[in-house]
Amino acid sequence: MSLVGIVLLLVAIYAAFKVVGALFKTMLWIGILLFAWWYFGPRIGMPFPF
Repeated sequence: MSLVGIVLLLVAIYAAFKVVGALFKTMLWIGILLFAWWYFGPRIGMPFPF
């Protein structure tokens, strides 16, 4: 494997970790917001979500 191939492989691995991290962070925030709606919604007069 040439030097260019190794560099491209390292960049691809780095980008994959960044994408997985961003997806994990997005799913975490969606979960937090859904939990907040489920927990605090009935207390402030919003309809029960489920």
